[in-house]
Amino acid sequence: MPSFTRFALCALAALPLQGCDWFLDRALNRPDDSFVLPPELPARLAQPAFAVLDGTRVIVGMDDGAQCLGNAGASFTAAGWTGTLSECPYNYTYAVALSAGTPAGEIPLDPVTWPILPLDDGEVPFRPVVSLRITDQAGQSYRFESAEGF
Repeated sequence: MPSFTRFALCALAALPLQGCDWFLDRALNRPDDSFVLPPELPARLAQPAFAVLDGTRVIVGMDDGAQCLGNAGASFTAAGWTGTLSECPYNYTYAVALSAGTPAGEIPLDPVTWPILPLDDGEVPFRPVVSLRITDQAGQSYRFESAEGF
């Protein structure tokens, strides 16, 4: 059957005939939807949800379920260490600050969500045994501290 006749039959038929869609796509230069990629979703930066100090490493759990590790390695000192989180998809920098006499073992770190207020005269500030600051690629900082302190 000539292509014009087939085109006319496809255009007039109430129900599409087999092959009409393919022909109309080619004849009308409609794009092939089978190769159209979905739009890319916007990237979202994960936020640290919890942290635990375990000897010379810090374990950070993200709000998307990923777990990251911050090993002290060669940068370890008695006052703490800095580095970039590893073993996860986030290249966040971090800094661990240790006070003298930090106990061995696991120390859970709580997120600090309130603003630090100025102290009244004569008031002694709380100083955590362990402090952790994590900074994401956008420059947002997250702070965690131990409940133990002096």
